[in-house]
Amino acid sequence: MRLIPSTPLSCLGTAVAAVVIGGVVLVGCDVVDLDLDLSLSSGDGADAPDEEASASPSPEAEDEEEQDASSYGLPESCEAASAAQIVGDLAPGPVLSEESGPIDGFEDAEQLSCTFSEGGTEPGTPSFTIVFTSGADPSASPDLVQVPGAEAEMNWEVDVDVDVDTYHTEESDDLGGDLEYVGTVDGSSRHLYLELPGDFYVTAIAYFDDVERGDLERVVFQAAGQIRN
Repeated sequence: MRLIPSTPLSCLGTAVAAVVIGGVVLVGCDVVDLDLDLSLSSGDGADAPDEEASASPSPEAEDEEEQDASSYGLPESCEAASAAQIVGDLAPGPVLSEESGPIDGFEDAEQLSCTFSEGGTEPGTPSFTIVFTSGADPSASPDLVQVPGAEAEMNWEVDVDVDVDTYHTEESDDLGGDLEYVGTVDGSSRHLYLELPGDFYVTAIAYFDDVERGDLERVVFQAAGQIRN
């Protein structure tokens, strides 16, 4: 499936730079004579501002970036992520398929997938999946997520009409994340991606089941909160 989401400056109305040359200030297109003392201090330069120091990020900013990057971690298992409790009644069946490990083609990327269904693998089998991904954006590469029974029906090489929506909510802002919803017009699949700080993602996927977007949001928010350090 492919997602079908030199004209010269005038002197008026523009920001103008002032250049001081030999006691004369050039401002825009006019010349203004000024009586200025342009003598330079003859000290050792201790009074001059340290440009390199001012350009460097503050320790507080660096600490904040490091804290954001380490705020979330990949859970060891679906049980550790409380996947069954988070999905709850949205699971179309009690059978859990769990897959984890590195992602082929993406260096240092890993993910954990928790799929709930009745256990069938034939096309059209309803399922609900939570995916935790680190180091790769699943919304940019939909085939990163493999759901049992979905491959035969969801052929990524066939054009399918989809709705795509990128947005924020108060909950996503509190988590420092962004949301992207991708759903087929016929309702056969619904994906909600939550991008979190530190190149971390939580995805909720409903196949062949009528699940509201609000329910998908609840799942990804609770899942993110569960694995927040």
